[in-house]
Amino acid sequence: MSLIKVLILYYSGSGYTKKMAEAMAEAMKSMMINVTIEEVGKFDISSLPEYDGLILGSPTYFSNVAWQVKKVIDESIVYYGGMKLKGKVAGIFTSAGTSRDGKDCLKMLEVALGFHHGMKMVPGILRVDGESEKAVEKKCQEYGKRFVKEIEK
Repeated sequence: MSLIKVLILYYSGSGYTKKMAEAMAEAMKSMMINVTIEEVGKFDISSLPEYDGLILGSPTYFSNVAWQVKKVIDESIVYYGGMKLKGKVAGIFTSAGTSRDGKDCLKMLEVALGFHHGMKMVPGILRVDGESEKAVEKKCQEYGKRFVKEIEK
């Protein structure tokens, strides 16, 4: 396995966000990356700085992140003062009913990770209701590979 450690952290209400996370992880594992995939409710925030990269995913609810993901973002304040996440690579993804709502959710995630924590952002992706599972899976796998290339720079 690679020395690169990536965390894919997500919450999934209906299962779509989970499928996206799994497709990204599958692509990264095929590149021999050490990837951990975790649901936010089971994640211990104290291990966050151990990863070279973080991909954070949430379903979109009313143009915003799910409260479970917001809780993790709020808890990450312990790393803000020392800028312990600064310079690490971050990715974001969401599953949404509409493209407009999904883009708003991605902006919220980008502000938290990119602006406040100073992480190097890989522009996020979204799944919109009506997209084929195959198309979404391909998009997620391509995103996983693009994310790894950003860490390797």
